[in-house]
Amino acid sequence: MSLAPMPARIPEAFAWPRALRPLRVLLPLLVLLLALALTVAFWRFESQREQTQVNQAFDRNFQELSQRFEQQLNAQRQVLQGLQGFLAAYPQADEAALRLYAQTLPPHAGQADMHDLLVAWARPGQDELALLLRLHPGPGAPIRAGSELAKVSPSLLTKLPQLPLLLAQARDGGRLSLSGRLDLRELQVGVAEGYLQALPVFKGAVRPSNEALRREQLLAWVLAPIDPTAMFAGLYQHLPEGLSLALYTEQHLQARSAYFRSTALNSDGEFIEAGEGLQTARKLRIPEGANWTLVLQAGPDFAPAHGAGFASQVPWLGGVLSVMLALLVWLMLTSRERAQHLAERMTVVLRETEQRWAFALEGAGDGVWEWQVGSGQLNCSLRWKAIMGISADQAEPSMSQLRELIHPQDLERVQGDFQHCLDGLTSSLASEYRVKGPGGQWLWVLSRGMVVQRDADGLALAMVGTLSDIHQRRQTEEQMRYLALHDPLTDLANRAHFDERFRFALANARRYQERLGLILLDLDRFKPINDQFGHAVGDQLLQTVARRIKAAVRETDTVGRIGGDEFVVLLTGPMSNETAQLVVEKIFNQVSLPMELSGARLEVTCSLGLAMYPQDGQDELSLAKSADDAMYRNKREGRKLLDEAQRSRPFTGL
Repeated sequence: MSLAPMPARIPEAFAWPRALRPLRVLLPLLVLLLALALTVAFWRFESQREQTQVNQAFDRNFQELSQRFEQQLNAQRQVLQGLQGFLAAYPQADEAALRLYAQTLPPHAGQADMHDLLVAWARPGQDELALLLRLHPGPGAPIRAGSELAKVSPSLLTKLPQLPLLLAQARDGGRLSLSGRLDLRELQVGVAEGYLQALPVFKGAVRPSNEALRREQLLAWVLAPIDPTAMFAGLYQHLPEGLSLALYTEQHLQARSAYFRSTALNSDGEFIEAGEGLQTARKLRIPEGANWTLVLQAGPDFAPAHGAGFASQVPWLGGVLSVMLALLVWLMLTSRERAQHLAERMTVVLRETEQRWAFALEGAGDGVWEWQVGSGQLNCSLRWKAIMGISADQAEPSMSQLRELIHPQDLERVQGDFQHCLDGLTSSLASEYRVKGPGGQWLWVLSRGMVVQRDADGLALAMVGTLSDIHQRRQTEEQMRYLALHDPLTDLANRAHFDERFRFALANARRYQERLGLILLDLDRFKPINDQFGHAVGDQLLQTVARRIKAAVRETDTVGRIGGDEFVVLLTGPMSNETAQLVVEKIFNQVSLPMELSGARLEVTCSLGLAMYPQDGQDELSLAKSADDAMYRNKREGRKLLDEAQRSRPFTGL
């Protein structure tokens, strides 16, 4: 059962040839360099792919934002042109008609945050405003009876010197014109600076051909404010994560010309240079002649949101994988030598462990066995032989001889336990059984084991285990089990054991429709005898009565003691009322016989009660009550000690 020693040195056949040994170092280095080169190539490819993907997403977002901004400007122009057409068609329209027209505009007409419209009537033949009216476009807008702008104040023109210039430019050009930056709060159409669009309205459906006619036929101007901050607020809701948007009113992208910025792009309030991030600009050529520049820049969060970021991890991951691959190659090249050295160290450790293990088992009193399943060979220790009753100089028994040592009642179960372990149904074996001892007596043993070797098909080849002597333990368990079920004084069944037998017998009688008898017995005048002669005599009296009751019943019947002087008898098996009556009379006559106890001659009688299943009860409680009632009827008759003549008469006490 011991392991064969391993060779102390590595055999030359298993070692690397001397000329090839430098490859154990050079080959892993070559693998490392190749893996790092592949990592660099993949990193460059992935970086270019991610950059292309991010650029495409950036251009796509910029095109969408530019189109939305131009759509808003076009929507404003359409609203102005509609109001221009209304005034040209109805030059006599008053303030109420204009307000009603503004309310009838569809909801989309007021998009791009156009919350107000202005109508300025011209004085015939003069370059002055006659009336400036503010309208609120869209359905549901409140109609106000008057307006603070209903009459033009000279101070307004003074505060807004660009307004007369804008009106003149629109009138003389005959087209939509755009002002420079001005304070929209002065016109009560905004909360910040912005721009103002002006579209002239001429008399008639055709625009005058020259400047003189346009001045003569001028009817009014239609004005609309442009608040870039409000317009961009709508655009910024659609701005993807990581993008910043700005609008410049000049060609140079400087802080002073930035009219709107979604975020502060650097400490100077200016956009970061294009080299530090993605940035693009687009000139918005306004038909009125103004040139605006729309700028979009991607921040550090834009690229990760569009699938970028893996390329930056490629060098780290590639470097780690390259080192691991080189290390794996080195381990594979040196695995044979390391396995040999490890086997040598393990052999020494296993030999020491085996010795300690065998010493511990022998010291604990257990025997050790090994079974070669294929050949049937059994190797066992001296302690195993001693437990099995085999002499130390005797050869190991065969499997057929071992089966002869096992108790016939346990043999089939033991073989099943071993077969389950061999088939893999259980991971280990633990079986208790009896074997024939040296004196011919049967001794209990515990066999433990497990399969330690299987072939390619999973069939068991070898099994090892231990054998323990558990005879003393089993005897103790049997004794404890017996004491738990029997009365220690009379060796009769106690109440718990009798109730269990009673339930089982009653269930069997119901199933096979048999009769069953229950007898309750109570000794008469037991207490006076116990008090007069002492408890020792009382115990002897109970033991004598128990032996007489057991002698008066059949082997199939059960006798139990359920109280101090109370006994119970369960009659089972084929019987009739007459047979049960005879058993009761026999018990009464046996108990009534005189007895010599510690030099005292005593005679006692008993009161008995009989109940039969099924006529006296269908269950335990009803049968016990019937027997108890019969016993107390017998006790009330005042049964006395019987003389010889009385013992010869039949018993009729029930």
